[in-house]
Amino acid sequence: MLHILTNTPDSSAFTQMQHAVGAQDTVLLVEEAVTAALNPTWSAWQHFHQRIYLLSEDLTSRGLANIAADNGLPTVDVDGFVVLTEQNEKTVTWY
Repeated sequence: MLHILTNTPDSSAFTQMQHAVGAQDTVLLVEEAVTAALNPTWSAWQHFHQRIYLLSEDLTSRGLANIAADNGLPTVDVDGFVVLTEQNEKTVTWY
């Protein structure tokens, strides 16, 4: 399953999502959720290792692309977003 988080990482939506994510699920941070790039020590980077991505267009629009790149945080562009949706049978968005 692909979990798409649109709200900030300190939101109740993230807390709810974190309890629902399964071992094989993928997480995509979009919109305000990309502010997670400001905290490269955020525990979710380790918790969802290799399964969490930031949408690069949202990073760029918020001036966070360099921060994400400097910290080696995984990103995908819109085409990558489409690939993630194709790779996952189900998608849920957390607001």
